[in-house]
Parts: sequence; structure tokens; C-alpha cells
Amino acid sequence: MTTHKNLLFAALVLTGCGRMDAETQFRSALPTQEMVEVGEPQQKGQALVSDDGVQPLEKDKTSELYQLTRGTTAFINGSTLSTLALLNRVTKHTPTRITDDTAVWGPYTEALARNAWRLTVKKTGENAYSFALAGKNKQAADAAFTDVLTGTHTPALDEAGEVMQGFGRGELVIDSDRLKNLQEIDSGEGALSVQYARPDSTSPVTVDAQFRLGNGDKSREASYHFSAVRGQGGEFDFKMMQDMYKPAGASSLMESITIKSRWLETGAGRSDVKLSGGDLVGEATLNECWNTSFASVYLSASYDPRVGYGTEATDCVFTPAVYSAL
Repeated sequence: MTTHKNLLFAALVLTGCGRMDAETQFRSALPTQEMVEVGEPQQKGQALVSDDGVQPLEKDKTSELYQLTRGTTAFINGSTLSTLALLNRVTKHTPTRITDDTAVWGPYTEALARNAWRLTVKKTGENAYSFALAGKNKQAADAAFTDVLTGTHTPALDEAGEVMQGFGRGELVIDSDRLKNLQEIDSGEGALSVQYARPDSTSPVTVDAQFRLGNGDKSREASYHFSAVRGQGGEFDFKMMQDMYKPAGASSLMESITIKSRWLETGAGRSDVKLSGGDLVGEATLNECWNTSFASVYLSASYDPRVGYGTEATDCVFTPAVYSAL
């Protein structure tokens, strides 16, 4: 009898360990903050698109292009990291269903919340997964669930073939049009698509994002590319529409702008800008460098030779100018 009990106990233990391993496996199939976070020269910046445009640049004042760079990275992080935080809260619960190739969490809702969430993770290959987060008003029928976040993920493996937590590559799409229809969610219109890669602790982290802001005639599109090695600064390319050039002081025409910003771990950096359209005839360039205090120390504008100060060779931590390929 004792032998049978021991065998039964061993079987239960092994079954329990297998289930825990399966849960861990499916949880590792989701992106983490370290994989998708866009780094930035640290200091409070401005919004992605300012109705007032970039203000007149001035020597020894906080660099406006630094602020635009920092504010844009903060905008992207705010959109992605809040969604990943929601995934993390959902997966802290035990899956409601788990098989060899699928794990489902939910429907899950917090006691005082108005929304319910359901997360489905599927194994699509030897080391490949897809996931979908669906939401609805918790009072609605399950047929009301709609996908607000979808994506694919490939976890990074070590030399032994084990999953390396916090490393991998994949893509995710956040549907803000659907998110905004859920109560208690602060979301604008449009969609965000993100491709990310964090292969290991020494390789560059890369994040590429495409935004569609708004709908119809009022929609705007913006693209971004981020690359950095942790502890060694970074570089950030973005393409957007912004009213940056105001020759008459009251123009509201939008210029097409590409910006490449580079910075050291100290925070000192440089932005090189190309502008076209709007109030411009042809293409123009704008270059600005800032120091470790984020104060503008060098400025050059091809559209107005009267605008400028500093010496590029001595005041800029990066030379020469490098423009974005976006």
C-alpha cells in the first residue's frame, strides 16, 4: 500500500510540474518591457505632435530637438508599455485552459473594473508563438470580445536550448480604434505596429514602429526606428508631419520631416533633420547639438543662414551630420 501511495504521489508531483512548466513556457512567449522599450536621453519632453511646432531654437536653452526626440520616445513607450502591463496582470492568474499548443487566460476582470479580458497564446512552431488579447465590457456576452492586441513572438534560447527570459524578437499590433471603445481605457484613434528584437545582453536592442494617428482625412502616419546597446547611448530615427518651419510667423502648413537623433549615455547628443513640403520650396536641413545638460550648443539651418551658432567640430559629440533613411 505504501508503494502504491508513493507511486501515486510521484505521479501527481510530475503532473503538477508538467503543468507549471507549460504555464511558464506560454508566459515566456509574450514580449516584456525590456524588449520593446525605446530608450531616450533622460529628461521631461514634449508631446509627439505639438500644435505650436518646435519653438525658436536658442543657444544655451534646452534643445528643442532633444525635447522632440525625448517626447516622441515617451509617447511610443506610453502606448506599448501600458499594454504590456495589462498582459502581465492577466498572466499572473492561472490559465483557464491549457493544452500542448494553446493557453487561454480569462475571461478575467478586476473587481471594480468595467472591462473583461481574454488572452490566447498559441504555439505555431518549434519555438514560435502567436498571441491575441481581446477585451469587452464585462456585462456583455462573450461574443462581444474583440482583439485589441495581436502579435507573434520567438523567445531567444541559450546554448542549452533553454528560453532566456527577457530576450527574443517579434511584432505586435495595438488597435487603438478598438481600445477607445472600451471604458476606462485612455486611447486615441489609429493603430500602432511594433517590431522588436533583443537577441541577448550584448547585442543592440532594436524597435521599429509605425503609427497611424486618427482616421480619414485627419489621419497622420509616423514611422520610427530605435537602436541601442544598453549603457552605450542610442539612436532614434523618426518620420512625421510637423509645422516646424514658420517663415511668416502664422503659417499652419505641415512639413514632411525626417529626424535622426543620436546620444551618448551621458545624455549629450545631436539631431539631424530634413524638411520638405509645407512652406518650403525644395528640401532643407536643420542640425542641432546639445550638451549633457540638454542645452543647445550648436545650430545650423540651410533654409536661413542667419540662424545658427556654435562650432560643429568642438561643440558636437557626433560629427558629421547623418540623416535618416526613413
